[in-house]
Amino acid sequence: MTHCNPCATPVDANSKLSADVDELISDPTYYRSLAGTLQYLTFTRPEISYAVQQICLFMYSPRQPHLQALKRIIRYIQECPNSRRSTSGYCVYLGANLISWSSKRQPTVSRSSAESEYKGVANTVAEYLLDTQSAS
Repeated sequence: MTHCNPCATPVDANSKLSADVDELISDPTYYRSLAGTLQYLTFTRPEISYAVQQICLFMYSPRQPHLQALKRIIRYIQECPNSRRSTSGYCVYLGANLISWSSKRQPTVSRSSAESEYKGVANTVAEYLLDTQSAS
């Protein structure tokens, strides 16, 4: 999927996934591996959480439409080829409840994934401080 076209949304709003349409894929281990990787990625990319949750419902018997939905998520998270900027995001939880989240394109190009993570943490702290100051 190196040269695939990116897509604007992680989910096709016009289609529904179901458990009994089409044939099973030949290598469910591949599907489960990719789905598990995407689950891990939802920590830093909260905007794909719903789409990943939907494909994970079919991990026990993945079919061709499920694999296509998984590949659509991968196409969505692909970096912008023109600017090479990544999308950063965060979630703030109070206990088990999600109270705030954000996702946006980074304003600058990062030199490494570690630098991207530091920027994400800095943005989260800044947003949290702004929220707590406005609440008091």
